[in-house]
Amino acid sequence: MTDPAGLPRRLASRRWLARAALLFEAVWPAVWPPLGVIGLYLCAALLGLPQMLPMRSRFALLVAVGVIVVVLAWHGLRTVRIPDRAIADRRLETDSGLPHRPLSVLTDQPAGGDDVTRAVWRAHVSRAATRIGRLRVGWPHPGLARRDPRALRFAVLLGLIATLVIAGAEAPSRIVAALTPSLPAEAPGQSTELQAWITPPAYTRVAPIFLKAQGGSVAVPAGSHMTVNVSGGESVPTLSLNDHADHFTALDRNSFQAERDLQRGGVLTVRRDGQTLATWALTVIADEPPMAAWGEQPGRQPLNQQVRLPWKVADDYGVTSLQAELRLKPRPDAPPLVVAIPLPGGSPKEARGLSQQDLTAHPWAGLAVTARLVARDAAGQAGTSGIVTFELPERPFHNPIARALIAARKTLSVNPDDRGDALAILDGLMQAPDAFHGDIGAFVNLSAIYYLLVRNPSPAVVSEAQQEMWDLALHLEEGQAEQTARALEEARQAAKDALDRAQQNPNDATRQELDKRLQALRDAIDRHLQALAEEARRNNALQPFDPNALQMTNRDLDRMVQQAEQAAREGRMQDAQKQMDALQRMLDRLRNARVGQGDNKQANSERKRGRQQMGVVQDLIQRQAGLMDHAQQRGDQSAPQAAPQGGADPAAQREADRRIQQALRRALGELMQQFSDLTGQMPQSLGDADQAMQESTRRLGQGDDDAAGQAQQQAIEALQKGAREMGQTMAQQFGRQPGNGQEGEDGDGDGGEFGFGMMMPDDRGPGHGAGPIPGEPQRADPRGRDPLGRTVQGQSPDTNDTMVPEERERQRTQAIQEELRRRGAQQQRPREELDYIDRLLKQF
Repeated sequence: MTDPAGLPRRLASRRWLARAALLFEAVWPAVWPPLGVIGLYLCAALLGLPQMLPMRSRFALLVAVGVIVVVLAWHGLRTVRIPDRAIADRRLETDSGLPHRPLSVLTDQPAGGDDVTRAVWRAHVSRAATRIGRLRVGWPHPGLARRDPRALRFAVLLGLIATLVIAGAEAPSRIVAALTPSLPAEAPGQSTELQAWITPPAYTRVAPIFLKAQGGSVAVPAGSHMTVNVSGGESVPTLSLNDHADHFTALDRNSFQAERDLQRGGVLTVRRDGQTLATWALTVIADEPPMAAWGEQPGRQPLNQQVRLPWKVADDYGVTSLQAELRLKPRPDAPPLVVAIPLPGGSPKEARGLSQQDLTAHPWAGLAVTARLVARDAAGQAGTSGIVTFELPERPFHNPIARALIAARKTLSVNPDDRGDALAILDGLMQAPDAFHGDIGAFVNLSAIYYLLVRNPSPAVVSEAQQEMWDLALHLEEGQAEQTARALEEARQAAKDALDRAQQNPNDATRQELDKRLQALRDAIDRHLQALAEEARRNNALQPFDPNALQMTNRDLDRMVQQAEQAAREGRMQDAQKQMDALQRMLDRLRNARVGQGDNKQANSERKRGRQQMGVVQDLIQRQAGLMDHAQQRGDQSAPQAAPQGGADPAAQREADRRIQQALRRALGELMQQFSDLTGQMPQSLGDADQAMQESTRRLGQGDDDAAGQAQQQAIEALQKGAREMGQTMAQQFGRQPGNGQEGEDGDGDGGEFGFGMMMPDDRGPGHGAGPIPGEPQRADPRGRDPLGRTVQGQSPDTNDTMVPEERERQRTQAIQEELRRRGAQQQRPREELDYIDRLLKQF
C-alpha cells in the first residue's frame, strides 16, 4: 500500500530523473559533433603536430578549431528545450507501463460536488496513487547509432587512448602547448637578436643543435646543455620550461644569457615584458643502458688452454668498456675475477668479437665458474648479459709433484677456511724427498709453503701460498727457457696492446707507454735467447753451422723492435704494426726452434705415440687399398680372371667388405680421438676420410661397387693427406731435426726423428723446417735424394731413416697381437668387428 504522505516526494524525484533523461537524449546528439572535433585536435596535440607549425599557423589552426566547435555546438543546441512537468509525466507513464495517464488524476478535480461523486473520486485517486508507487525511469536513449552508423565516435575515443600512450609523461605539456592561444609578438626589431643552441653530451658525438628564432620542435639527448642569448633591450627576459621559469643573467646592459641542463621535455619559452619571443616543443631522448650478450657458449679454446669469451654489445651512443665477471661456482660469495675485454674502434655503437684469455695461472683454473658480461657507456650506465657456467681451462702438468701442488691449490680455492686437505697433500710430498731428485731448493720451497699455511692463520696467506705453489709447480715442470718464453709472450702481447691503443688514441701518454713496452720486449728477448743458449750448452746440443739454414741472432730481433719503435715515434703506425707482425712470426719460429736433446722422457713418450699413430694410418691405407681392389675386381665384368677367388659369391664378399669397412671406420675414429688428445689438433683430412669410409659402407650395402670404389679411392687420398698433416702437426709441436741414428731417452731408436733445433727456419711460411728444402735447386738434400725421395746418381744415400725389421718390429707385431686378442675377448663388441678381429689374428 502506498503511503499518501510520501507520494509527492517520490513523485518529484521521479519527475526530476525523467526530465534529466529527456534532456540528455536531446543534448548528447547535439554536442557529439563538436566533441569529436575537439577529440581529433587533442589527438594531433598529443602527437605534437600543432607544435610543428609556425606560431601564426598554430594560432590560426586553434582559432579555426574553436570556431568549428562553437558553430557545431550552436547548431546542435539551438533546438534543445528543457522538458516540462507534463512531458516528464508522460515519460514516467511510458517507462512504467501505466495506461490511462494516472499521473493526471492527482491534479484533476471531479465535475460534480455531491457526496457520492466525491467518494467515488477519492477511491479513484487512491487506486491511481497505488499504481504510481511503481514508477521507474528507464535509461536514456539518445539514438546516436542512427546518426553515426559507422561508429566514428569510438574511433575518436580509441585514437585518444593511443596518443595518450604515445605521449606518455609529456602528454600534459603537449596539450598545454597546443591549446595556449598566445600569438607571438612581432618579430624583434633590428635592435633585438635571439640566439639559442643546444650542446649534446660529448660522449654522444652529436653536433650542437641551433634553434630557430621563430620556434619549432626539437629532440635532443638527455643531459644536453642549452644556451640562449638575447641582445638588445634593457628588460630582463625569462626562460621557462613548462611551469619552471628562470631569469636571464645580464652580461652587460643590453645582453642577457640563460643556460639550463635538459633532463625532461616540454614547452620551452622565452618571454620579455609579457611578450613571447620564441617557443620550442622540446623532446628529451633518454639514454638507454648498453646491451651485452654472449655470442655463444664460452669455454676452453679447442687448440690450447686459453678461455674463449665470445661477446656482442650495442648502445645508442657507444660502449666505452666491456668486462667479464667470473665467480667461483662452489664459492659464489668470493670476490669476482674481472677480465677486461678490449673493444674495437674505441667506443663502438655495435660490435661483436671473441676474446681469448690465458687464465691457467689463476687459482680457479680447472674449477667451474659462472660468468656474465658487463658493458658500460659514457654516462656510467651498465648493461649485463645472462649468466653462463663453464670450467676454466687449466694447464696440464706431467710432473707428479706439480700435479699434487695444483690439486692442493684447488682445495684452497674452493674452501680457503679449511686448510686440512691442502696441508695433507703438502705433508705427503714432504714425506717423499727422494721424489725431488736432488732439487733441494724445490724441497725447501715446499716446506716454506707448508709452514706458512700452518703458522699464519691470516686469510691473506692463502693467496700468497697459492702463488708460491704455482711458481713451484712451474719450476718443477719447466726449465728456465720455458719461463723466459712465457715472459717473452707476455711482453709481446703487452707491446701489441700498447700499439693498438696508440693507433686508436695517439697522444704523448700512449706513445710513452708504447716505448716502455717495446723496451720491456727487447729485454725479454735478450733474457730468452740467453736462456736458450744456456740450455743448449747445458745439454751439449749446439749444432754445427749449416749454410742452408737461416741464422737469427738477438741483434736481428732487436733491430726489428727498434724499427717498430722508430715507426711509432714518427707516427707511421701501419709500418709499426707490420714490424710487430713480422717480429711475432720470428718469435713463433724461435719458439719452435728448441733443442731436441733436452726433451724429457714425457716428450719422448709423446713423440713415440705420435709415430705409432702414423703407423696405424699407414696400416689403414693398406687395408683400404685391399677393399678398393676387391671392389674393382667385382666391378670388372669383362675380365673373368678378376672374379673372386675360389668362386665366392660376390654378394657375400661385398657384405664381408662392408663389415671390414665399418671396422676400419671405427678404428679411424679411435685414432682421431687419440691424436686429438695427444696434440690438441685434428687434421681435416682425417675427417674427410671418415666421411668417404661412411659413403663406401653405404654404397657396398647398396651393391654399387663402382661408387664404393670411388669412395674408397677418396678415403685413401684423404688418409695419405691426413698422414702428412699429422707429421706437420707433430713437427710443429715437437720440432724436427735431421736423424742422427742415435737412440732417444726411451731407447726406441727413433729419438732423432722429432726434436728441436737451434737453427731458425726460413721465411717460407708454415711447413718449412730449419734445414734445406727438398726440390729447391740451390739447396741439395744432405741425404743424397732428389725431390721425389730417389737416390741421386753418384751419391750414397743416407740410410739413417731406414727401419730394420728386427727386434723393434717384432715387439710392435707382438703388441698388435696382444691388442687384437684383448679386443677379441670383449664379447660386447659388434659381431662384425669380432669376425674381422678373428680374421686378422689368423694372419699372424
